[in-house]
Amino acid sequence: MTDYDIIASVYDEFTDGFDHIEYLDRIFEKAPFLPKEGLAVDCGCGTGTLMAELAKRGYSCTGVDISSEMLEYAAEKLEENGIDPHLICQPLEKIDLYGAYDICFCSLDTLNHLSRKQLVSFIGRLINFTEPNGYFVFDVKTEALMKKNVGLRVIDRETSTLILDGAFSRNVLTNYITVFSGDGSEYTRYDSIVKETCYSRDELKALLRQKGFTPVKVFGFMGRDIYIAQKRGEK
Repeated sequence: MTDYDIIASVYDEFTDGFDHIEYLDRIFEKAPFLPKEGLAVDCGCGTGTLMAELAKRGYSCTGVDISSEMLEYAAEKLEENGIDPHLICQPLEKIDLYGAYDICFCSLDTLNHLSRKQLVSFIGRLINFTEPNGYFVFDVKTEALMKKNVGLRVIDRETSTLILDGAFSRNVLTNYITVFSGDGSEYTRYDSIVKETCYSRDELKALLRQKGFTPVKVFGFMGRDIYIAQKRGEK
């Protein structure tokens, strides 16, 4: 079981402030040249919220995540939306897909959850599953947003309480997470530690170029930087 399996049952409750529709609207507004249909892969798809929205917009989607528990929730969500789920349980640094995709997504600061070694491996492998001239769209937390997450925070929802204690040091945000989930009379406690690495624009752009992508655009959204990169075409 991974740390992400532990928080899967309450993940949607505590990411409900992130507007996936507005997120995609902003991306296509800033990058109207992106394909509006075709094959898409969501790397680190979690519970499938972005996949469901992409499918509604006309994409044929595959989702990849390291957490089997997250994928169970994703399958249920997609089926409820009339979408046949195509889900793969893999760590991103070992991603191994079938065929190539017109557009690859990696949202909600998934890349921050990879170590530098894992990040290099992921992008180096993803290029092999991206169509020539295809796109890689991802976001990362800025240093400013990470520093806002330092300290103790308590978030209450109807059936769950999330306690976060964040510490930022040497460009790494360590999140100590405790979740109490229950019906008011009985609660289950979950504990998890999730680390996020802060990556600079220069570092990410250099890595993209090294692995065969050309950075096209970078712009801000909700404390994050969104990157649009294009795989260089075959000569």
